[in-house]
Amino acid sequence: MKSIVDQSHDFLKNVLHKGAICIDATLGWGKDTNFFLENKVRKVYGFEVQRAVYEKTISSIQDENFIPVLDGHQNMDVYVKEEVDAIIFNFGYCPGFDSKIKTEPKTSLDAIQKALALLKIKGRMALVIYPHKEGREESNIIENYLMKIDPHSFYIEKRVQLNQGRSPYLIGVEKLK
Repeated sequence: MKSIVDQSHDFLKNVLHKGAICIDATLGWGKDTNFFLENKVRKVYGFEVQRAVYEKTISSIQDENFIPVLDGHQNMDVYVKEEVDAIIFNFGYCPGFDSKIKTEPKTSLDAIQKALALLKIKGRMALVIYPHKEGREESNIIENYLMKIDPHSFYIEKRVQLNQGRSPYLIGVEKLK
């Protein structure tokens, strides 16, 4: 069985092409950015709030198609002025760094709203959610917001391991119109 992150990559792969514009909304170690770049996309914006994580990750990614941004994902609309093919979020904290610095419900919701507006028609967004103790409020806020979105405008699915209550899960979004 594939990990939830690998499943998120599978979900996004269909919209990646040589002209694709992508956003890694939670850069961390750069796994998602590297996935986009390996698929030969035109541009990847990577957002990170922790300077130490940012510096370590950008030093390891030497690609002219990578645009690193030391800022929160809730500000993506300040940096991205074009329609986007694929967006990925991994909520929570960056393993190996300060676990007290993590995504927050309000800024995550703001970022999702801005990401939905940036998606082009048929563009996709993957939300990898970790509903551990600190992440439950964030996951509830995200799901409650997404459940109210017009199903004629966005297709939204949830992939969850049914026999594991607090395992990470994936919400996939595709813009229909």
